Amino acid sequence: MACFLAFVSPVSALNVDSYLSAGVEKSQAGDYRGALIEFNKAIEIDPENANAYQYRGVAKAKYGDFEGSIIDYSRSIELDSMNSTTYGSRGIAKARSGDVAGAILDFDVAIQMNPEDGMAYFNHGMAMEMLNDLQRACLDWNKAAQLGYSQSNTFKRKYCKK
Repeated sequence: MACFLAFVSPVSALNVDSYLSAGVEKSQAGDYRGALIEFNKAIEIDPENANAYQYRGVAKAKYGDFEGSIIDYSRSIELDSMNSTTYGSRGIAKARSGDVAGAILDFDVAIQMNPEDGMAYFNHGMAMEMLNDLQRACLDWNKAAQLGYSQSNTFKRKYCKK
């Protein structure tokens, strides 16, 4: 069985980085269509770049293409299964596309990988609230607040008993 490694020349790597940077800038400016173009160029040069799929997944989600973002997040995870942020991002996209059970599984993985990630607990709580499990949601939001994710305090005040 032969093992083949993809080789990206240093010049191509610079191009990939410049396309990723340009895509991030466009995404931050709200130009998601432009960001997608930049990320597509990066992927064309280096189809094994997990970050390019992660960033493109974010841009697709911001553009409203949750199914497309899930595909990109999944590809990013295939290439780099150790990035807890990608699991969290895919969880959000799954929740927004109606797959709350799949979202919870992704948030569970993100929390297991990085137990200090307050946003992962917050998002897990949001998914639990979507399932009307306010007891579990409140536990998650409390943990998120303990970890410094202050956005959870709004939901704690609204849904959780003192």
